Amino acid sequence: MSLEPAGMRRAAVLGTVTGARTFLAPAALALRGRLGKVAMFAVPVLATGEIVGDKLPATPPRVEGPGLVGRVLSGALSGRVSGGARGARVGAAFALAATYPSQALRSQIVRRTAIPDLAVAIPEDLIAATLAATASTEPRPDVDGPKTRRIGRFSAHQRALAGVAAGAVGTAAMTSAQAWVYGLTGGEGSEAPREVGEKILGHFGVKVRKEQRPALNTAMRALYGTSWGLPFGLAFGRGGPPGPAKGSIFGLNVWLASLVELPALGVAPPPWEQSPAVLAQDLAFHLVYGLATAAAYEA
Repeated sequence: MSLEPAGMRRAAVLGTVTGARTFLAPAALALRGRLGKVAMFAVPVLATGEIVGDKLPATPPRVEGPGLVGRVLSGALSGRVSGGARGARVGAAFALAATYPSQALRSQIVRRTAIPDLAVAIPEDLIAATLAATASTEPRPDVDGPKTRRIGRFSAHQRALAGVAAGAVGTAAMTSAQAWVYGLTGGEGSEAPREVGEKILGHFGVKVRKEQRPALNTAMRALYGTSWGLPFGLAFGRGGPPGPAKGSIFGLNVWLASLVELPALGVAPPPWEQSPAVLAQDLAFHLVYGLATAAAYEA
């Protein structure tokens, strides 16, 4: 039986590892005998095969096809072993949040430097393996027990800081989900964050060049999603772990706010001019954001 919050922290780390390597966290747990005798031999073989396959040119991106679903399930499994049902939510959230950023960071390093992909992938393996080995241990009562603390006892200042951090995780999870869905459907992400950023910078006489627009869009999206974590921590972080219900309500509220804010800023049509399919998809993304933010807050 894992302790709080040690089990949640371990679940978060294991989930983050699965965002980069699907089987590495379960392999670390299996080698410690925490997944049963069969898994002790089978899962490390899968992890080894994935590490080799990760270096092959034909290997698809992490946010394409069924791979993303596998990472989330692997994160949930690893988190459950470490922290029970709450740990499963935490592991799944961090796995989803880490998938797209880890892929984007690696590709950007290769694209912007003379470093070959293999030279970036091997350190990534080592970092992931180290994290998995560290987080796969069982919490010890004599080490982790005295540090336990109920979330409900956090001060407003602590809840605000935790909320901002959780909002960043939720934003990353939503971005991974969007990249996955757009890859399946051929859709494109919204440019509304970039347009808002250009409006703000324009008031200060700053003109954004065409090649700077993607970076601005990413930065504004990250800033907006992270900033919502502040009211989340203050409003939903009181009285114990927020849980999926509060996470869903939070995601719904952020979605409703966007339906008012973006048309008011002139960067999106009003909701009655948008198709039901577009609205439903956007709602689904915001629910992912809310659920991931709530799970990350628990960690």
